[in-house]
Amino acid sequence: MPTAATTYNPIAKSLHWLMALLIIGLWSVGMVMEDMPKGDFRSQVIGLHKAIGVVVLLLAMVRLTWRLTNPPPELPATMPTLERLGAKLGHLALYTLMIVMPIDGILMTQAKGRVVDVFGFVLPTMVEKNDELKHLFSEGHEAMGLALAVVLVVHVAAAIRHHVMLKDDVLKRMLPGRA
Repeated sequence: MPTAATTYNPIAKSLHWLMALLIIGLWSVGMVMEDMPKGDFRSQVIGLHKAIGVVVLLLAMVRLTWRLTNPPPELPATMPTLERLGAKLGHLALYTLMIVMPIDGILMTQAKGRVVDVFGFVLPTMVEKNDELKHLFSEGHEAMGLALAVVLVVHVAAAIRHHVMLKDDVLKRMLPGRA
C-alpha cells in the first residue's frame, strides 16, 4: 500500500476524478449535440454543455493552483528520462486544454451573438457577434476536442501500462481510498 509520500492527497484525487467524469461527459455530449434535431431539448443540452464547461474551467484553475502549491508525488526513480518528459508534457497538455478549451467555447458562443448562462449567471461579453471569430473559435474548439481525446487516451493507456505491464504504483497513487 502506498505511503503518503507516494500518493496524491485526497483533494488532488477528488479534483482529478470529478474533472475526469465532467470532461468525459462534456466531450461525449459535444460529439453528438450539434447533430441533434433543433428544438428545446437540444437547446437545453447545449446550455448544460456550456455551463458545465465553465465549471470545468473554474475547477481547472483550482486544480492548477492546488498542484502548484501541493506538488505531486515523485515519479518512480526507475522511469526513463524520456518517459518522465512525456508525463510532464502530457500533464501540461491536459491542463492547457482544461483551461483554453472552455475559454474558446465561451468566446465561440459570444462570437455567435449568444450569451453564456452558467446556471442563471450570465457571463460578461468579451467579444461581440463576429462571423469570422465564430468560425475561428468553432474550428479551434473542434480541434481541441480531438486533441483532448488523443491526450486522454494516451494518459489512460500510460496509467494502465504502469499498472499491468510495469506493475508499479503510478496508477495506484491516484486511486480513491489510497492514503
